Amino acid sequence: MRKRTYQYRDQSLAATFAGIIRDNDWEQKYDQYRVFAKWRGLVDADTAKHARPCKVVKDVLWLEVDNSAWMQQLQFSKVALLDALNEFLRVSYFSDIRFLVKNGPDRESGDKKKPPLRTPPSAAEIERFEKQVAFIEDDTVREALTRYWYVSRTVRGNR
Repeated sequence: MRKRTYQYRDQSLAATFAGIIRDNDWEQKYDQYRVFAKWRGLVDADTAKHARPCKVVKDVLWLEVDNSAWMQQLQFSKVALLDALNEFLRVSYFSDIRFLVKNGPDRESGDKKKPPLRTPPSAAEIERFEKQVAFIEDDTVREALTRYWYVSRTVRGNR
């Protein structure tokens, strides 16, 4: 078993989170999943409206798009989008971007009623949560808590 590099007592919440992430070798995955919370700020408004990140598998970002027309549009701008996202990342990268059509047919069963892989919170929910944590003075802690809430809320919608 690996020895912890951080002692968690008597430290700020931000330092504790950083230590846990580092001790479990989650830094690259954490860095990649920051894109989920910051998506609307990383891409233009039209792209954010019609495409959402839904998962990361082996450094490949999967985007859920509204329809095949948006899939085609994003395919044309995939290289620029990939460059912009990789520029945002600190310690990791995306090797590729792939697309899923929202509620598209399942290739194996032909089921067209399959729910989306992830359901991100609405803009109103995000705004409401940001108001709830606005009292936290430390920007790093507030941002980490918001990212954690966003990811947990996105995944919870699929249970």
